[in-house]
Amino acid sequence: MKTDIISIQKKLGVKADGIIGPQTLAAIKSELGIKSRPHWPSQAEVRSGKSMFGKAGDENALRSILPPYPLLYEGKEVKSIRVHRLIARHVQEALQEALAHYGHAELCRLGLNLYGGSYNYRSTSGGGALSMHAWGIALDFSPAANSYKLGAPRASLSHPDCQAWWEIWEQHGAVSLGRARNYDWMHLQFATL
Repeated sequence: MKTDIISIQKKLGVKADGIIGPQTLAAIKSELGIKSRPHWPSQAEVRSGKSMFGKAGDENALRSILPPYPLLYEGKEVKSIRVHRLIARHVQEALQEALAHYGHAELCRLGLNLYGGSYNYRSTSGGGALSMHAWGIALDFSPAANSYKLGAPRASLSHPDCQAWWEIWEQHGAVSLGRARNYDWMHLQFATL
C-alpha cells in the first residue's frame, strides 16, 4: 500500500514519502479538478493573534490587488484594494466570478461596484474588539444601502438577486454577517463567527 502511495505521489510531483498529507491531498484535488471551500480560523482565533493571519495591523502581510471591474469608494474609482496576502487570491477570484456571473451593468445596478473598504486598523462598530478589517480579512460593499443595523428585507444585499453574489464569496470561505446574523449586510469576512 505504501509503495502505491509513493508511486502516486511521484506521478503528482509531490514529495514521495508514502504519507497522505496536505500536499498530496491538494495535488490529488488539483489533478481531479476538485475545488474545496477553504477553512478559515474563527474571529476569536484571529483576535488571539495566533491564527494564520498573525497580528493585526501587520502591513507586511497585506497585498494590493487590482479589481477586475471598476469599484467606487465615495464616488471615486479605486486603483487597488489592500487585503491580507492569504486571502488576496480568493478576493480576486470572487470578484472575477461575480463579474462573469452578473456582468458590469448588473453589478452597478445592484450596487456591487460600491466599495466600502477592506484593510483598516480599527475596532468593531459596536464594541472595543478589533475589527476583522484590522487584519485585512474583511471587505464592505454597498455601504449606504446596507448600514450596520439595517436588516432584511431593507438591506439591498439581502435581496434574492444578490444570492449568487453571496454564494460566490461563500465558495471562497467568506462569511456574510448579513446572511448569518441579519445585520451589517455590507460586510464579508474570511473568519468564521
